Amino acid sequence: MSKKQKTYIGILVVLVIAFLITKIDNNVEKRIQFFQADSAKIASIEISNIKDTLKISKLNGIWKIVSPFEKEANEYQIQNIFTKVLNVKASNLPISENEDSFNTYRVTSSQGTLLRFLDKNDNILDEVIVGKSSSSKTTPVRRPNENKIFKLEENINYIVTTNTDDWREKTILEIEDYNISKISVLSEISAYELTPSDSVWNYADGKSSLIVSLNNKALLDVLTKLTQLKVNGFVNYEYEVYKEKLAMPSIEIGIELLDGSNHYVRLAMDKDPKYVMQLDNNEEFLYSVYQDWVDIFTKEAMDFK
Repeated sequence: MSKKQKTYIGILVVLVIAFLITKIDNNVEKRIQFFQADSAKIASIEISNIKDTLKISKLNGIWKIVSPFEKEANEYQIQNIFTKVLNVKASNLPISENEDSFNTYRVTSSQGTLLRFLDKNDNILDEVIVGKSSSSKTTPVRRPNENKIFKLEENINYIVTTNTDDWREKTILEIEDYNISKISVLSEISAYELTPSDSVWNYADGKSSLIVSLNNKALLDVLTKLTQLKVNGFVNYEYEVYKEKLAMPSIEIGIELLDGSNHYVRLAMDKDPKYVMQLDNNEEFLYSVYQDWVDIFTKEAMDFK
């Protein structure tokens, strides 16, 4: 055997050994970070199922829902994507490679939820079909062009949802209390105005007027609700359903600001104890709050003493 032949055989032996080591190593179970997308490059998140598609994009440093409508995204949900979903662990070994298992784990295109991470040019950084299993602590997933099904060590179904209510920011209005020049409240049981004056507020209802301390609980409750106007839920594209009720609201609140602008809140009973809310006469997006929110404003003079 020539020296050259021995060299070739030596190289072949090394390659075979390397192949066997790699094959053995691939069959050794390891915990890995499943998602491969670089978080720093993610500019959009797309979540879709057979019925709906939701897209959230980072615009000028702020995460916003851009489809099916444009609204600011809930920061908590965005944090869940980056801290929980992207960092979720899984075994490097699939739980199945059999196409017959797709239905079992609901990772078909029609049964699962497609999660995509996109860069600023809408190039796909990573994508998976998120399925469901009998366990509430794990999540089966499959990449669209692969048969391998992996089991994530966390349940991410409650995060990866196309429900826009889960993704919308529930604080719909933020005002600094020092910018308010007047608050007007008209309800079925009372009507009054609150106006700031130096280090106190003034209350007036047409019958009586009084000075209200900054420590007054009723005043503090009103200011807290209006400076961070937070709702319980969303009522989209249903203005016609509530049009008549909103024409005769249970309570109306006007907020006048020092710069001359204003906001107008109208509430009507939906189903006790829930109310539908309209902000600034918007007919496209309504909101829902409960009786305890309304109770903050149905006050009388004695409450402000």
